[in-house]
Amino acid sequence: MHTYMLINVNRTIEDVLEKLIEWAAAALETSSNQPVLPHAIIALNASENSIHPALWDVNAATSSVLESVQRTVYRNPKFKRFAQFWRERHRSIESVESLLLSYYSSVRVVRIPGLGRPKLISNQISRLYTEISSACQGARLSKRSLRMLLDSGELQSYLQYAFDHFSNDLDTPFDFVKASFANSPIPSDFGGNILKLAINIMEVWRDKLDGPTIFKELSHLIASCIMLDSARNVTKGNCDVELYVLWPLADMARHCSKNLPRVSCPLR
Repeated sequence: MHTYMLINVNRTIEDVLEKLIEWAAAALETSSNQPVLPHAIIALNASENSIHPALWDVNAATSSVLESVQRTVYRNPKFKRFAQFWRERHRSIESVESLLLSYYSSVRVVRIPGLGRPKLISNQISRLYTEISSACQGARLSKRSLRMLLDSGELQSYLQYAFDHFSNDLDTPFDFVKASFANSPIPSDFGGNILKLAINIMEVWRDKLDGPTIFKELSHLIASCIMLDSARNVTKGNCDVELYVLWPLADMARHCSKNLPRVSCPLR
């Protein structure tokens, strides 16, 4: 998912960034376990033709705009409120840029000139298209690495799940993990049941433990379950480590990477 804004330079950048953060914060409140953050691309329409030539470069434009509002994170009431939200969750917010990157994978600024410079307009539109393509490609790669790159059929089931969710409850956040389980339910074998236990613990201890710590805390219980199962089945000889440990762990790793992409950072 990407956010694109086309604004007139007469409108202050600060107002635009407020909107971007408010939209992202609202999305955060109405969803949980979101696998990939969106990208934000700000197109500054009708920019002054007389600005320094270097500012038509996307990197320079992005740095210039963000530096111009850098310290407003301590002055703007809305920025202060959202920054405090993240500081309470042990994230350092020292600038508007760091605040934006708590909600977006990237923030880019493209300047579009006013009338009178058709060649420059064409160049800047090409740069805007390049930024959009790059953001789409980046989101695609991130989703693929998390095994959350959906095909048309899977996307349709997510949309249907979201529609059913919000048509019945506007207050409870949409949970991407539960939606993914609707597509790929957890198996009822040993590894699947351990994974269900880990998910329940994650819900109870949300914001307190990350994924590796949860499984570390579960290690003694898992070992006990292995011993109990072995005793019940009167397993002869040495414990089959591959059966009890390697296979379940591989199964849990597959489901964690696909269904719990943000388990180590529940805030997202």
